[in-house]
Amino acid sequence: MQNIVKGQAKALRVFQIGVVGASRDAFAALSRIFGVTRYRTRSYQAVPLAVNAKQVDDAIDFIILCTSNPNVLNYWQSRRPQGKALGRPLIRIEKGAAESKDGYVISAPVNPSRLLRQLDQYTIKEMNFFPEFQIGSESDELCETTLEGLKLLKKDGSSVNKRYGLQRALVVDDSLAVRKQIEIEFGLLDTEVDCVDSAEAAIDASAKTAYDIIFMDVVMPGMDGYAACKRIKRSPLNKNTPIVLLTSRSSSFDKIKGTLAGCDTYLVKPINHNEFESVVNKYFSEIRTQAR
Repeated sequence: MQNIVKGQAKALRVFQIGVVGASRDAFAALSRIFGVTRYRTRSYQAVPLAVNAKQVDDAIDFIILCTSNPNVLNYWQSRRPQGKALGRPLIRIEKGAAESKDGYVISAPVNPSRLLRQLDQYTIKEMNFFPEFQIGSESDELCETTLEGLKLLKKDGSSVNKRYGLQRALVVDDSLAVRKQIEIEFGLLDTEVDCVDSAEAAIDASAKTAYDIIFMDVVMPGMDGYAACKRIKRSPLNKNTPIVLLTSRSSSFDKIKGTLAGCDTYLVKPINHNEFESVVNKYFSEIRTQAR
């Protein structure tokens, strides 16, 4: 069995923002705005791009057009230069611009807080980057930012992020909040979920149903997750099912116990949306389907 060890939830990422058509002062202003984000889990860095660039670095995540010149707009919106970054969203900064249906128009002069808030939304919607939603966090409440992020991940119901072979999951945790948090994550993948609150109940469920993946807490009243993992790995229906153990313990001894129990992945809580996604992506590849 392969054992993957994850650390404490830290989803630090710097998004490269290609800036086209900005004056020297405007580019400096954007750089100052982005500089505020340098200590966040999600930060931004401005990268100058020529209005007639022939090549765009693949590391560019978004492109901002700071121009109303129709020739420049046509070049970047229709022909565009070469590079993998071509698939990245174009954000237009226009003077007195009204809200557009796709939300990728920002009115000038730019309000720094609004710009960063919109970029945060774009990274959730376009890059599926959502470090704020944490499983096993101390707070059980879903703040407004989290709720808005979940709505963006659902993409207004137009599509769901299904995975090949991932149809049914088992979630085992004595915490109702954690069960609900993981259930929300699987809901975004259009996956059926069975939730139980004890290791004994997990063993009973795994004896009756074949699951595609199991997320299980380690510390629970009665039998712990290690013992349950061993039992489930001996069951005919789920002996090959990936089991992800969730725990607040991060010592080497606990990780070894997880490996010996036969778990496939050992995660230290709290884990965020992107860490959850990385585990799911390890075993199931994405397919795009229209929502039913």
